[in-house]
Amino acid sequence: MVSIVLVTYNRASRLRLSIQDILNQSFSDFELIICDDCSPDNTEAVCREFEARDSRIRYFRHAQNMQMPGNLNFGIAQAKFEYIAILHDGDRFRKDLIEQWYNAISMNDNVGIVFNSLGDCDNEDRIVKVHELFEEGVVKGEHLLKSVYFRRKDFSSPIYGEAMVRKSLVQRYGYLRPEYSFYADVDLWMEILHSHDAYYCADVLIKTPLKEFQPQQFNNNIVRFYVLLFVMSRAHRIETFKGNPLKLLSEMMYYYGITISHMTYILLLVTKNFPFEYYISCRKEFRKHLYLLPVWAGMLLCYPVLRPLLRAVFAKRQAPQPDETMLAISEFMF
Repeated sequence: MVSIVLVTYNRASRLRLSIQDILNQSFSDFELIICDDCSPDNTEAVCREFEARDSRIRYFRHAQNMQMPGNLNFGIAQAKFEYIAILHDGDRFRKDLIEQWYNAISMNDNVGIVFNSLGDCDNEDRIVKVHELFEEGVVKGEHLLKSVYFRRKDFSSPIYGEAMVRKSLVQRYGYLRPEYSFYADVDLWMEILHSHDAYYCADVLIKTPLKEFQPQQFNNNIVRFYVLLFVMSRAHRIETFKGNPLKLLSEMMYYYGITISHMTYILLLVTKNFPFEYYISCRKEFRKHLYLLPVWAGMLLCYPVLRPLLRAVFAKRQAPQPDETMLAISEFMF
């Protein structure tokens, strides 16, 4: 009655725990589709071992890396059932996760997405931080779009990468769009929320390990990723307010304001972390978005002064590695 799609890449060390948590679910009427995005470690051996032991498991390994949207789209296409639980490798799942998700979506006809509180855990899987967002129950799609998605200044999503959705809705909206890369699922959530509500399970049903961020993770794709987020957010704002021109105008003014301020912040991080040559290479991202071009040009002129100043300021700080700025941006990216 439920298709569980578990996407995995190069995380064999914790994958065994994730699979075992799924097999131990109180709701047992499911198929488990494991989509391996051409992992170079021993992920295949781990999955084959479980596949041989449990007939509910189907394991697929791609011949080449398809990236998250392609990997997840493949798994969803393989699903036999209408209700699809999307899970990620390395996370731990409470025994009643699928049961709670299934009850929520099957008992509410207009619910298209089910999600829950998330707990960050340490190396011993002890919860050290809980992300609590709403009270238990149905959350209107319009509310999530207008009051949450469109009001988060960092463009982050209240629905993380793991949720239960209806396959028919994913098919209706054309699956995940590869051009949005790691944020393709966020685009899909917003597409569904235009027509359907969500259900929020207040219990901490998923634990995810705290990630150790390194400076190299703040890579040269960050400008491109954020421009993609801006484009995505603008498209959904236009779709939401297209019937009210005055409200759309007001919303777009707000959008351009926070976009410019947030891109200024991103470019400050780029100035601190990358040499002048990389900063110059960013211009191709701004040529497509002229309203952001003055921000880039202004920062470019200030680069010779800003870079040594920023590096000097951060050198004096006694912040742990990674520094707070890096952690803030990386928490959203990953």
